[in-house]
Amino acid sequence: MNISEAIRSAIECYKSGNLQQAESICKEILKIQPNNADVLYFLGVIYFQLNDCESTIQFIKEAVSINSNNIDAYIILGVVYQRKCQIDEAITCYQKVLDLDPNFVNAYYNLGIAFQDKGQLDEAISYYQKVLELNPNDAEAYYNLGTALVEKCILDKATTAFDMAISKKPNYVAALWARCMSRLPPIYPDQSSIETSRQRYREELLKLCDTISLETQQDIETAVEAIGSYQPFFLPCQGYNDRELQKLYGDLLFRIMALRYPQFAKCPANQILLPGEPIRVGVVSHYFYHHSVWKIPIKGWVENLNKKRFKLYGYYTGKTKDTVTVVARQCFSRFVEDIYGFEELCQIIRNDNLHILIYPEIGMDPRTLKLASLRLSPVQCVSLGHPDTSGLPTIDYYISSDLMEPPDADDHYTEQLISLPNLSVYYTPLEVQSVAMNRDTFGLRLKSVLYLCSHALFTYLPQYDEVFPRIAQQVKDCQFLFISHKSNFVTEQFHNRIKQAFNQFNLNADSSIIFLPRLDQQQYHAVNCLSDIFLDSIGWSANNSTFEAIACNLPVVTFPGRLMRQRHCAAILNMLGLTETIASTVDDYVNIAVRLGRDLEWRRQISEKITANKHRIYRDKTCIAALEDFLERTVREKLR
Repeated sequence: MNISEAIRSAIECYKSGNLQQAESICKEILKIQPNNADVLYFLGVIYFQLNDCESTIQFIKEAVSINSNNIDAYIILGVVYQRKCQIDEAITCYQKVLDLDPNFVNAYYNLGIAFQDKGQLDEAISYYQKVLELNPNDAEAYYNLGTALVEKCILDKATTAFDMAISKKPNYVAALWARCMSRLPPIYPDQSSIETSRQRYREELLKLCDTISLETQQDIETAVEAIGSYQPFFLPCQGYNDRELQKLYGDLLFRIMALRYPQFAKCPANQILLPGEPIRVGVVSHYFYHHSVWKIPIKGWVENLNKKRFKLYGYYTGKTKDTVTVVARQCFSRFVEDIYGFEELCQIIRNDNLHILIYPEIGMDPRTLKLASLRLSPVQCVSLGHPDTSGLPTIDYYISSDLMEPPDADDHYTEQLISLPNLSVYYTPLEVQSVAMNRDTFGLRLKSVLYLCSHALFTYLPQYDEVFPRIAQQVKDCQFLFISHKSNFVTEQFHNRIKQAFNQFNLNADSSIIFLPRLDQQQYHAVNCLSDIFLDSIGWSANNSTFEAIACNLPVVTFPGRLMRQRHCAAILNMLGLTETIASTVDDYVNIAVRLGRDLEWRRQISEKITANKHRIYRDKTCIAALEDFLERTVREKLR
């Protein structure tokens, strides 16, 4: 074999797209020259194009063990490690590149992404700034710098970065999109800043709707890529009715997706339902693993729907897999997973000829959002996995809870509201293995009254911060247990805000406020068992967390608001027949929390009542029967 000619032949095959033939030629060369670093590297490149991460790593590592000066090899190796979420290994590769060439721009850029993935935002920002020192016209670097600044809630500088990206690359849709969504930070210093944020978001959203270019196919493609890159996830945390804003957003999504996928934008023909044939029900989710959306509402529904009346189809848009994934597979007649081509997944869903399609949540996962923006089934529903209206014209029904919805609930949704009885979910208590933990484990005082405040920090509205020092002022020796946010910045900002609230009452927040690390399920269960009282967050009520507090017989204090997402906890307590700890005002909330902290006998009575009554909220088949009736009635009406 003439090695030079064989290499040229492999390169020609690669260029023409015949990767398998190029691979075969390279392997023949390696039989003769097993230490040919160039061929080993080239074979790694081929596997990189084939998305075979393990083979790419194997051959690239062999190549650099022979030739340690191949910069491109380290770049590819780093990219593959990032794909595999092996971030530290990727960082090592990019730093090796900079050892070889300190001005290699892509290494700085990729290091910025890697450190941003790790949550080390200061490092990420410094690397993006280095890219811009070397190449001041790099629009992508400005964009990524803006995203890192958003995560740090440095919004003015983030806006400047997005504006620079747009100036370097006109109609940079991702930057336009991010600029708009960045008006919704995760945490606010005060209530007025919420109102300002909301108004700015509305203005930016209208501007985005009016200015986004969809003239060419490339325009449409870039707009589709931007969808889901940032979502208005924090909008519902502001405590307002989001119907108008979500409708603007949803209409924009549909307009873009319909232009890109017109074959999936029109409603499919009504499916024939033969006598005795089960109704085909699809469930699309990113959360077929141990996650709050699986716990509520997916698990109870898919495990308990009558499999003779309904044939279930599951479509998994995520990658994380655990024991829950195994359970989920068994609940469906067909479970589709590991389909990474978007159009392919759309076609699979369409080809299954579903009668009705349920999205347990819309608003957290980008892929699910894009699917929901199309019309893949004649009837499409969303539920309270993310408790806000989707705003999408493609979603017909919002499946909610009768006990959670206020009297004017219809005004909160672009979808038709369907309120199932009670809590709307069949909930089975979690089986959690006990772990040996005590107050010393978490550095808690032995005799303090422990108030568990475990909801996400971004759900605590600043206008209610005063409840904590007011409680502390009367209970004296107490500690409030919060869970640190994954972003150190969010935790710090919340901590500073709470300190200010305590200062107004001449109290030292640090003696009462505890930030626990992020906990696994066993550790979280242990904290519930150690705590004395569960304080529901005002403005975004806990659902899963309330169930888990009730499982440990914790007295729960809540103040329901005027929106469904502010009434989860109250609904649970009402179903328990335990209304004594449902407050009617903020003052009432404080008084109940204080009494529970000081009156040990009343606290014990409440706990005993929970123990006696909590079976009422478990394994509720009433809601399953109602869901089945809704599904069948709706499909039959559609097929008339």
